[in-house]
Amino acid sequence: MKENDGLQSIGIYIFDDVELLDFAGPLQVFSAARYLDDVLIPVIDLVGPKPQITVAKSQMQVVVQKLLKDAGGYDLFLIPGGFGTRPILENTEELEHLKRISEASKFLASVCTGSLVLARLGMLKGLTATTHFGAIDLLRKIEPNLTVDRSRRYIDNGRIIISEGVSAGIDMSFHLLARFFSQELSDTVKRYIEYYPEKEGEVCS
Repeated sequence: MKENDGLQSIGIYIFDDVELLDFAGPLQVFSAARYLDDVLIPVIDLVGPKPQITVAKSQMQVVVQKLLKDAGGYDLFLIPGGFGTRPILENTEELEHLKRISEASKFLASVCTGSLVLARLGMLKGLTATTHFGAIDLLRKIEPNLTVDRSRRYIDNGRIIISEGVSAGIDMSFHLLARFFSQELSDTVKRYIEYYPEKEGEVCS
């Protein structure tokens, strides 16, 4: 395994009005990797502030595996985005729990406006970051001492890895597989889920 002793635990935070693909994209990538090697890849915890959350727009109900107040640190803790991040920014109790978990986790990642939460927690000070194009000004307002770079799908700052909006979390997740496990595993998972965004379709008459 690359870089360290491996990611022995992965947690993904979900909340009301979370964007579906923000968390489902990374979840699919890591779940597919687990399907290929369930010894190497740990089970992913869905962490939430309550037992069941409502996904943005679709109104899908998702059951969490671990409550926020009971969760400890993870080797990788990922915060997705969605309009539900806005209430989190003002929820002192929720932020305290997220800060505790983030400080206890080895690595942090965000998708889309999940970076706003990391910024509110003081985790992005002095770093290069990104977010959804519609939240750039808010990100800069929350944490003035950062550099916004929208030229890349994801930015790896070492301990903290940040991706652009929604679908960019998939690209970031493949990078995480390559970084913490192997490029071979990342490529194999990509083939398995047939993730080829550069490949064009064909319209048959």
